[in-house]
Amino acid sequence: MKYRHEIDGLRALAIIPVIWLHAGFTGLSGGFLGVDVFFVISGFLITSILLKEIASGTFSIASFYERRARRILPALFIVAAVTTPLLIAVTQSPDTLKNYGASLVSVATFVSNFYFWQTSGYFGTTSELSPMLHTWSLAVEEQFYIVFPLLALWLAPFGKRAFAGSIAGILLLSLIVAHFWQQVDASGNFYLLPSRAWELMAGALASMMFAGDTINKVSNRAASALAVLGVALIIASYISFTPQTAHPSFFTAVPVTGTVLVLLFARNNNTTGKMLSMSLMIQTGIISYSLYLWHQPVFALMRIYNDGHLGVAMALAGIVLTVVLSLLSYRFVETPFRNRQRFIRPQVFNASAAGLILAGVTGLLFINNVQLRKYIEPENMARFETLAAAHASHTSQPMVDEPCKFWSPILNNAFTNKFEQCRKQHGEAIFIIGGSHGMDLYNAIAMNSPHEFVVSVSRGFCRAHGYNGNPNDLPHCQYEDFRRFADSYGDAIKLVLYTQTPDRLFVNNDIHDKNGNEINAQYVSDLVDYLTSLKTEHKLQVAVIGMLPPITKNPVQWDYRQSLVQQAAKYQSPVAEQRARQLDTLLKDKLARHDISYISKFEGMQLTYPDDLIIDNTLTYSDRRHLSEYGEKVFGARLWAHLKAQALVD
Repeated sequence: MKYRHEIDGLRALAIIPVIWLHAGFTGLSGGFLGVDVFFVISGFLITSILLKEIASGTFSIASFYERRARRILPALFIVAAVTTPLLIAVTQSPDTLKNYGASLVSVATFVSNFYFWQTSGYFGTTSELSPMLHTWSLAVEEQFYIVFPLLALWLAPFGKRAFAGSIAGILLLSLIVAHFWQQVDASGNFYLLPSRAWELMAGALASMMFAGDTINKVSNRAASALAVLGVALIIASYISFTPQTAHPSFFTAVPVTGTVLVLLFARNNNTTGKMLSMSLMIQTGIISYSLYLWHQPVFALMRIYNDGHLGVAMALAGIVLTVVLSLLSYRFVETPFRNRQRFIRPQVFNASAAGLILAGVTGLLFINNVQLRKYIEPENMARFETLAAAHASHTSQPMVDEPCKFWSPILNNAFTNKFEQCRKQHGEAIFIIGGSHGMDLYNAIAMNSPHEFVVSVSRGFCRAHGYNGNPNDLPHCQYEDFRRFADSYGDAIKLVLYTQTPDRLFVNNDIHDKNGNEINAQYVSDLVDYLTSLKTEHKLQVAVIGMLPPITKNPVQWDYRQSLVQQAAKYQSPVAEQRARQLDTLLKDKLARHDISYISKFEGMQLTYPDDLIIDNTLTYSDRRHLSEYGEKVFGARLWAHLKAQALVD
């Protein structure tokens, strides 16, 4: 395929917003769509090469994978080799090193998209601190490279029409999967090939169209207008998309269509072609792969070093460092390894295998760093395991599951059937609703209550206010379902308990803000209205268990080399405690008007900070805002005693 300057310019248009977004700058909230642009470009270029070689009889699977190895692996290995010792230099956190090791193993086995699907979302603090997060997109492309050449070989003998029809069918199926899977598993939909294949297929179809005669017949004026439209669609998407936008989905067709239009109609004699062929755009596009590889570890290491923060000055320094490293790796790594005279095929394959094995072994060592370090610093590792055990309460603790003590994330037929059976045995239930704090409360009550019929429908991020989801879609928050359930089973509910995190009732969701953060009056009103309706319309006895004040740092990130008791005082948040008490006072007053009990956790769980963060040398918090399993046991016992004293339970 003849070299096209504008494709390198399009690569620049893809990488710049990605770096901008990950640097923490505002204005391009959809900068992550640069990866989608790269997918379309990859599909376009790979298909162009494959079809040309298949038609000429020169295609070879070995040659194809050799080119991919030369293109992808050398720079990736260098980035990993530099990142690994630097990570050790900025942190010795066993948990951080373990997670990094797991990501290295996933990179070496081309499954990092599966790893990040299972362990973290793309957006948020956790992802910002992951040096290898960006390799998820490389894994998607690598998986595509395994399947697509074989598919092309199989389809090619049937002719171009059959090939194009098959590609279009895969595109349509994948797009439909993406749109509807997004509503079920947004993270899996984001990371995995089935919902991304359509973007690569869009590039493949564009390649076939570009190779035909139709595109050449389009007038220069029309081509220029279509190319400008393509750029406009891409840029508009960068500006208008947000992390909350359903993606990938039908909406993602906007930037994908824009990319296809640019690939088809940007010419060296029209406005878009000239813009994308400017020297700076071309040079940026040429090193775009190195820029993509370096920017995430640079920003992640800076954030880890600076306790999770990345200010403007540091972000700008990170961009400069990324550019310098990218120029060096392009000049001294990418370019030499693409030279077939300098490195022949066996050398490339042998070096690739050695690099993948080394990355995998290094990752395994990092995964097991706690066990290895026990021989060097046993006291510190024992302290860390205390922290890790508390954190595991949040990530992997099972919910209490007994014959008539049970929990469900949704109120479905299975839950209802089990409820009916227990109703016959035990009569009335204690029913707990809420978000992830409702899950904590359920465990706390179920562990400590002699009452044999305790149930909960609760799920993370589900609160009785500010929820705009479609109640016809599953999984969805349970609050309207619970109303309908109460119509049929209200006489079998002895007491409804509700709780939630306090920070979501503030305007900017930050309870630690020292600058007079305001309570969200609308959310408070929504919450009070909902709970009141349970009392007045459904005749239920309702009690609210108040707010658990967050601490400022996840215990698993505490310094395992220092006394945990001393750190507890450091990471308690007097501001959060004050704000939680402020909410307690407000909600208690509003709910009392409707004869709804409100029990502050400070009162019901007898919380005293910082003393209660560590009891019997065990942490009571599992992360910044949730109780550990031990915390549920200890505070649940206190709360149950208080509920009995208030005559809310027998």
